[in-house]
Amino acid sequence: MPTVTSTFAQDFFLPLVEEILRAEHQRVCPELSDLEWMTLGVSRALDDHPSGRGFLQNLQASGAKAPEVSHFFESLKSERRLALSAEVCLALSKRPPPQTDHLLCQAKELEDFDLYAGDGHFHAAAAHDQPVDGTKYATGHFYALNLRSHALSHLCVADQVERKKEHDMRALKQLEITTLRQAAPLRRKVLYVWDRAGIDFRWWYQIKQRSGIYFLSREKVNMRLDAIGVLPMDAADPRNAGVIADELVATSQGVSVRRIRYCCPVRGEEFSFITNLMSVPPGLIVHLYRIRWDIEKVFDQLKNKLGEIKAWASSPTAKTMQAHFLCLAHNLMLLCENNLESVHGIRNVAELKRRAKRLTELIATLARKNLTLPILFVATQRFTQRSLKFIRWLRVQLFGHPPDGPPWDALRILFAHL
Repeated sequence: MPTVTSTFAQDFFLPLVEEILRAEHQRVCPELSDLEWMTLGVSRALDDHPSGRGFLQNLQASGAKAPEVSHFFESLKSERRLALSAEVCLALSKRPPPQTDHLLCQAKELEDFDLYAGDGHFHAAAAHDQPVDGTKYATGHFYALNLRSHALSHLCVADQVERKKEHDMRALKQLEITTLRQAAPLRRKVLYVWDRAGIDFRWWYQIKQRSGIYFLSREKVNMRLDAIGVLPMDAADPRNAGVIADELVATSQGVSVRRIRYCCPVRGEEFSFITNLMSVPPGLIVHLYRIRWDIEKVFDQLKNKLGEIKAWASSPTAKTMQAHFLCLAHNLMLLCENNLESVHGIRNVAELKRRAKRLTELIATLARKNLTLPILFVATQRFTQRSLKFIRWLRVQLFGHPPDGPPWDALRILFAHL
């Protein structure tokens, strides 16, 4: 494949190659090997061609090895290759190391938890999707973002038959427990931070008791919850700054959950969070929901930076495999970015300076009001998505004509300029 001819490309795809070679679902396919197929799929996700046909024709025009268009789309229907992509996608999602988040790194209360932000994301209908009552419906997917490492994983594709727009909780309830636990060891707990669409208190109770899976969300406006007790809170813990109340509340489903009310000192706005996790300081709960926004930033990266706004093909198998390739592309970029920093000392200096400036201005604004910035705002200084500079540089290295010299030199220059 053309994407692995350079030394840089070989290094970039090496984690993918290693996981394919140890995968149970790999097979020998002389015409289009599994390695070629999966490299092709990730390249399709990273490249900026709006259609699969255009992507393949561009490869063929450059003299590179590429399958015929019909072969590519037939391969997207392969159940065996779908199982392979799911296996490799899960394995690769475990590779990125934790990113800097002082609150999460130092929180002993969360040591036994795998932490995920979950949400739905839609792609426009494929070109050959059949309209229903004159309308082509978008394809829904449900993803999870590891809040420690920022690795992206795919939970499921939304029901395309019985629901035109499947509700989050309906989709989650259809999933196997093994899928929701994402290969977490037996005694390890799993927490999902979801938006208001993820609330079902009775199911929360059942899945916590049965599988060690917890949920955190925002209180709905029309929700009726009766306070039945106050939970102790350490007011001296700086992580709890801004917390107004930490209480136990009764729900209409006959179970009790925890409600935390919080006033944001920056916006002056009050928020109310609901969870079945009882053993963590309330300020940490607030922090976990605050960084849930990271998954929205990743969706923005997929849509506006990688240009992935449309389903590649019509079959449910193809739609799911596309989601796997998007996760693989994101996680390979994450690994590449981590390697550039740890090995070559390359960081997005310009963006770091912008962030430091915004933080200084925010601290000064609050100081004029005799307020201080809570630790939960200062603790997280990590990139929530890959920059366009990085993605454009990566495309040149993989698909273009990079200049002579070490490939990271050009990126170092790009990252130094505002």
